[in-house]
Amino acid sequence: MAGKPRRSLRFTPFLTEAGPARSIRVYRDKEVIYSQGSPADAVFYLQSGMVKLTVGSEHRGKKAVLAVLVEGDFFGEGCLGRERQRVSTATSMGSSTVTRLGKNVFRQKIDRDPEFAAMFMAYLLSQTARFKADLADHFLNSSERRLARILLMYKRFLQKSKKGPFTLRLSQTTLAEMVGTTRSRISTFMNEFRKKGYVRYNGGLRIDSERLTAFLQG
Repeated sequence: MAGKPRRSLRFTPFLTEAGPARSIRVYRDKEVIYSQGSPADAVFYLQSGMVKLTVGSEHRGKKAVLAVLVEGDFFGEGCLGRERQRVSTATSMGSSTVTRLGKNVFRQKIDRDPEFAAMFMAYLLSQTARFKADLADHFLNSSERRLARILLMYKRFLQKSKKGPFTLRLSQTTLAEMVGTTRSRISTFMNEFRKKGYVRYNGGLRIDSERLTAFLQG
């Protein structure tokens, strides 16, 4: 006999409703949710919108994008381990709705709800696989191919979390930080992608998945 279907984390009241040590806030575009070096005392859950995680070096004056998160993603979960200070900065991209869950209440939820714990573990494993793929891509592929992969990846993510036509909100500066190159090179690549029909601009950036996938497989 088939087991009872697992509920989705996305619709878990613990993550989507306010309560003890749980609060919900709407952030504006470019508003910082937490900063690198600040106390790590809570887990955050992205109910809607996009959030960018960046890490910076004061000595070198450089910044890199670790990830761009979408609806259904967690961030700040390092506090559940040994992280005492934030190792990155989380910034809202456009308007976003975020749930803040105190570290202790989140740990209690994991201890007392095995089903939630299993779903959260599955999420962490999928994120680990995603970050490993991103790291391998960074070392093994050209900047142009890394850009193509990032565009495809985030189109798939946003199509799962949004209704209606897909419009990408990643700026060329953010894309440059993610790819590990300069904004001018991103601009050159995007112009070439447009000429080849991989992308088009019509009320926002639209992506032709089939053509871009064919380019990556070529």
